[in-house]
This record gives sequence, C-alpha cells and structure tokens, in this order.
Amino acid sequence: MSKFIQFNVQTSGSAQPAEPIQPTIVNVEDIQSFTAAGTAANAKTLVISLLGRAAGGAGTAGFVTLTLTFSTSISAAAIPLTVDGQPNPFRQAMISAMKQDVPGTAVYQLGNDQSTAAANPNGVQMYIRSAVFA
Repeated sequence: MSKFIQFNVQTSGSAQPAEPIQPTIVNVEDIQSFTAAGTAANAKTLVISLLGRAAGGAGTAGFVTLTLTFSTSISAAAIPLTVDGQPNPFRQAMISAMKQDVPGTAVYQLGNDQSTAAANPNGVQMYIRSAVFA
C-alpha cells in the first residue's frame, strides 16, 4: 500500500500563481473514513475524514476533513451524472487509490461519469474541481 494519495485538482484558466493542476497530497494513515454525497442534480462530493494530526502551531487543531467536489468540465461546475444502483465512482476511485501498491504516492484517478446519453454513450470524463480542508 502507498504512503500517500495525490488528488489532482483541475483549475484550467486559473490566474497565476495558481496552476492548471494543483496536487493535494494526503497521508494514507491519516484517513479514517470517506463518504460520497450528492444526488440527482446536486453537486457530487467525497468527504474524507482525517485524523487531524496535521496541526498548526501549539494548541491549534489540525484539519479534520478534506472535501473534494467533482465536475465533468475543467473550466466550469458541471455536475457528473451518477446512476442509482451502480457503484459510486468517487468511492470506487478512493478504494482503488488506497489499494494501489506503488512505492510512495498513489494517484486518485477518476474515469467517466455514468451518462448514457446519445451524445456521450460512454460517459464524460470527470475531474476534481476543488479540494477544501476544514
């Protein structure tokens, strides 16, 4: 199992000094649990509960959650389509990243959403739109 998981946040068109891809790295040992949220037309998120040992100065509590928000566009908030009764692609990507047996850092990788529209019969590529520590 890898020591870290890298989440690549896509921010195309961002002004400098921001980059088009901003990696966020989390120690696998800090992950307590993760939950996917977002139904129908609501934003899709994955909330990762952390141990909170990433403390700041003395007496400052560390982060306790990392919330990833997903999109099918790198330049706008476009909600990915998920289908009831199918495996949740955000949870499955997390499980896959945690199971990767690579030395060092594994990468959280998303595939296509579960759209079956005629224009996109194989779905639309998904991206991490934002990563927020709280």
